[in-house]
Amino acid sequence: MCSSVDEQVFGVKELAASRYPGHVLLRFRHRTLPPQGRPHLMGIVNVTPDSFYDGGATATTDLAVARALAVVSEGATVIDVGGMTARPGVELSAADEMARVLPVLEGIRAAGCEAVVSVDTYRAGVAAAALDAGADMINDHTGLTDGDLAAAVAEHGGGLVVTHLGLAPKQVQAGRYDIDPAEIGSFLSQRAELAIDAGIARSALVVDPGLGFGKSTATDLATLRALPDLLRLGYPLLLACSHKEVTAEPLGLPESNIEGTAAVVAVAAYQGVHLLRVHDLPFMARVATMAALLRSGDAP
Repeated sequence: MCSSVDEQVFGVKELAASRYPGHVLLRFRHRTLPPQGRPHLMGIVNVTPDSFYDGGATATTDLAVARALAVVSEGATVIDVGGMTARPGVELSAADEMARVLPVLEGIRAAGCEAVVSVDTYRAGVAAAALDAGADMINDHTGLTDGDLAAAVAEHGGGLVVTHLGLAPKQVQAGRYDIDPAEIGSFLSQRAELAIDAGIARSALVVDPGLGFGKSTATDLATLRALPDLLRLGYPLLLACSHKEVTAEPLGLPESNIEGTAAVVAVAAYQGVHLLRVHDLPFMARVATMAALLRSGDAP
């Protein structure tokens, strides 16, 4: 059994709770995320045989459920379950994606776990089934490329992460591209408004600038420098910053290195980013806690 976010001990005092109605950062149909002294950490569970990070280490239902419970014990307050790799190439069928994800969701809830669960998908049908199976939020890394997704999420009472993606889903890119972070911010604002118009509550929306996904390292570095501007968009900000090109290329190291990710996690936590999608728990939980503590000036 894993604990809910309200039962976990983070080692820092809650900050700026008065900014959020009822002291809630995000409100879903069955669960909430409160504001806290460090970013909420989104632990990654890939139910895929071709994950770029672990090569399929949690590709079966039992292994994925065990990993989901483990990431909560290691400091995650959100479990992010994905059934299809985001890397370019052949698209998995929706039926196969659901066959991977739904049993994991059912297993997480059957184990008594009350942590917030998101599902990484951009398809309306998969999203609806996932929310019915126990998920709280849909993590759409494509920025609403499926025109039916937002309405499906709203109908099922779910939350939504809107991410900037400058490419079509699964598109094989000819090269990496540059974009001004201000354009990323404008895109996120526009797509968030579309989601609200479709019926998703503002209190259930998150935005993510989408590091990687074909963007150049120069663009990602500029985006990280622009975090204060992105925080001013008015939505909780998620940063998926784990083992990306931007955490490796400047150091001349492979993406598997941990130092680059730790640096970005520390900066993001210090800037006040609300959620971080990371591997390498509990190490990154400690990094985020220390950086947030430096920002707050509170005693541990």
